Amino acid sequence: MRPDVRALRAPLLRWYAKHRRDLPWRKTRDPYAIWVSEAMLQQTTVAAVIPYWERFLKRFPDVGTLARAKEEDVLAAWTGLGYYRRARALREGAIAVLERHAGTVPGDREALLALPGIGPYTAGAIASVAFGRAEPVVDGNVKRVFARLFALRASGASAERRYWEIAGRLVEGPAPGDLNQALMELGATICTPRSPDCPRCPLSRACRARASGRPEAFPRAPRRPEVREIDVAVAWIERAGRVLVERAHPGSPLRGAWDLPATIVEQGDSGAALAQSLLTHAGVHIEPGKTLARVRHTILARRLTLMVLAAKLRGSIPRNGSLRWIDPGAIAAVATSAATTKAIRAAQAASSTSSSGSRGRVRRYDLPSISGTAPKAASRPAQYARKAVAATPTAPRSSRAAMTTSAPAVRKAGG
Repeated sequence: MRPDVRALRAPLLRWYAKHRRDLPWRKTRDPYAIWVSEAMLQQTTVAAVIPYWERFLKRFPDVGTLARAKEEDVLAAWTGLGYYRRARALREGAIAVLERHAGTVPGDREALLALPGIGPYTAGAIASVAFGRAEPVVDGNVKRVFARLFALRASGASAERRYWEIAGRLVEGPAPGDLNQALMELGATICTPRSPDCPRCPLSRACRARASGRPEAFPRAPRRPEVREIDVAVAWIERAGRVLVERAHPGSPLRGAWDLPATIVEQGDSGAALAQSLLTHAGVHIEPGKTLARVRHTILARRLTLMVLAAKLRGSIPRNGSLRWIDPGAIAAVATSAATTKAIRAAQAASSTSSSGSRGRVRRYDLPSISGTAPKAASRPAQYARKAVAATPTAPRSSRAAMTTSAPAVRKAGG
């Protein structure tokens, strides 16, 4: 017997009122502030987002301020959160709100969906939480809750439609914003991928997966993509204590707004490949030298081995805004990827070792050795912490609706 969808509302709302976490964006109805929180929570833990959200709103307190800000300033404020396309989309969305809606975030779902970077999940979250509209949300946590309540194991488009249908029926009624947040809270804290805490669940009596005795079997685990091993050559070009970085471009294997020059090495000499890549796409002549360090870094299903090569600049660099010199000691203020941060630290450590008299050994660094710049969850009060479920060491919600149902602490970008 399937649970009565409408009968789930009351116990869920009672549980949420008593057990919800004290998160700062739950203390406001400002649609802009809620929008910022949703953008940041895409594939980033709650604990990591809190200080960034607070600082970002101090720096860009409203839509107009964000829309008029330079992209560089927005990316700098985002540094450490990664996935910089989220920051660009948020700024582009703010510009659209200023142009189309006189700086007022709309409450209509269709108007929200027409804004850059806003998908079905984010539109439903803003409309329901900020404006009290009965608009559904479906993210990975919600999918997992529904899959267990209704014993759904199917995947694909038909399952996606089913999730949105259930969410649409459930959200109708009082307090739609609280209802949506309650569903996500339940998935994040109780109905977790592994070892769900069924005795504490307010919906356990209606749950078909619990009745089966195998709640962890729902939903069916997605097939993991095959991990690709990729060799990347990275240029360490130094001048007067500064290093050369380049703006993100389609051919870069790294994911920051600014990164050390890098190229994928398919075969052959890494130095030659790096020199040819820089000459072809940036018009920069270099003479590659010795390997300073090797750094391992994982981005989703790509496992990168970064070979950091010392290189000398031959001639000048084009003055077209795509290249700049930075102080490597101030890397935290630059919107770089975690991979570049690791490479810089590795190169600095190698240079320090070399200058102290140790020669002939290539420094090797793995993921635990050199951390990224994102704040650790443990640095925040315990009530903000979520259970760790990272899919990759670097994964700090493209469409929330498309997110796999196996990770409550992170969301995919773009929804």
